[in-house]
Amino acid sequence: MDNELKAALRRKEPPPGFTERVLAAIDRDDAAAARPSLRGHWRAIAAAALLVIGLGGGEAVRIARAKQQMLTALHITGAKLRDARNHVNDISR
Repeated sequence: MDNELKAALRRKEPPPGFTERVLAAIDRDDAAAARPSLRGHWRAIAAAALLVIGLGGGEAVRIARAKQQMLTALHITGAKLRDARNHVNDISR
């Protein structure tokens, strides 16, 4: 069993073209994220309005703060992913 585990965890070279496929997928995701979705914005506005009306001001403030924290976390995550992509690009050159 130990030998099987060692074999399973042994470092393997990725298949040919792996790096290019990963970078292409990241570029596609970045391009999709850069295009604003008008329908998505209207849904977010409608949801926020319903929360303010339905939950009252105090709850709406907490929700707005949580939303801001989530957006900050997503921004940091995006920056870290861009850093990782740039690092991979530098290594593959």
